[in-house]
Amino acid sequence: MASLFLFVSFFALLFLGAPIALCLGASSVMYIYLFMPRLSPLIVAQQMLAGVDKFTLMAVPFFVMAGVLMEFGGISKRIIAFAKSLVGHFTGGLALAVIVASVFFAAMTGSGVAATAAVGGIMIPSMVKSGYDEDFSCALQATAGIFGPLIPPSIAMVLYAIAANQSVGDMLLAGVGPGLLQATLVALLAIWVCRKKGFRGEGHFSFKNVLDNFKESFWALMSPVIILGGIYSGVFTPTEAAAVSCFYSLLVGLFIYKELTFKSMFSVLARAMVSSAGIMFIVAASGAFAWVLTRERIALKATQFFLSLSGGNPYVFLFVAVIILLIAGCFIDSVPIVTIFTPIFAPVAVKFGISLVHFGAIMISSTCVGLITPPVGLNLFMSASIGNRPVHAVIKEIKAFIVVTIIGLLMVTYIPGIATFFVGK
Repeated sequence: MASLFLFVSFFALLFLGAPIALCLGASSVMYIYLFMPRLSPLIVAQQMLAGVDKFTLMAVPFFVMAGVLMEFGGISKRIIAFAKSLVGHFTGGLALAVIVASVFFAAMTGSGVAATAAVGGIMIPSMVKSGYDEDFSCALQATAGIFGPLIPPSIAMVLYAIAANQSVGDMLLAGVGPGLLQATLVALLAIWVCRKKGFRGEGHFSFKNVLDNFKESFWALMSPVIILGGIYSGVFTPTEAAAVSCFYSLLVGLFIYKELTFKSMFSVLARAMVSSAGIMFIVAASGAFAWVLTRERIALKATQFFLSLSGGNPYVFLFVAVIILLIAGCFIDSVPIVTIFTPIFAPVAVKFGISLVHFGAIMISSTCVGLITPPVGLNLFMSASIGNRPVHAVIKEIKAFIVVTIIGLLMVTYIPGIATFFVGK
């Protein structure tokens, strides 16, 4: 009964409209006050500080800042121009350009919302101008944004690695296969819809045009090469890679593309600080929440419950876990989902002999689908806002994309090699 109170109070506050961090912290304080009277509620503040006192977490604000610098420094529009020169001539060429550009941008920022905003701000108006349906354009861009938390570097993967005590490098690699799979499935659906609706390509393929756009976007394309190459060659750690990414984006925006100015840096840094503070506040509050889960042996009780529910069958457990994560994704963002559910599900996965690297890919893939599911899908609202369309109209077009991404999620869940191929374990 006491354990149930913790979750009931959390969701009650959530549905009342309280911020996620407040829901996590307040439910922890109330639980300690009511059911752990010998402890001071101040322990929550101590655990919040302990939750963010990790060197690896420094990667999060650096990657957030790098994404904002790329958006305002001219990197995103050059990536988009290069993607259009590659695939723009195919049937549904602009739709494919959205997907290709989002994959490139995901490999630089690690954020789904950032990818949706940066690419969508240019591509949604461009698609509408070229005769594409407005709601389809918004739905496609929202879905293409889900590659951000999967394809490395990924903020969500970093948070999972810390929560599950796994190698950050391994977890970043574990997102490559699922990310490319989802991109392929979304592209196939986009091509089919474009053929059906008669959305044609633009112009003709020109190697010279590709080469010109490649030269123009060279410094932008070098960003993921430097970040990922540096990590996996051992030149620097993932945390150091985040700092390098931030510094590199700053140099490119200021001195190469010259679209950043020292005057605009204040607004850019302010936006990055607000986003980073929101994420870190959630991480801090979830540290206190996870401490209560551990102290009250709730994770152990959850392990015993799932073991009995699944009858010792790991496939049943994975199915139940995916359903829970998909439902949670309809109401909560990926950061709190990872920080709340990892301490609960990870011990169960270990009991079933499931690789925590594979399970991490499942968790992040599930939270990605949540980015486009109502009522709280952040990508969904972001793309609808960019396209100046009502959300309910975009939802009609995004249903097919939700189905396709769930198919991709199930493939990742039951074919471990998709996630572990690049990791090697």
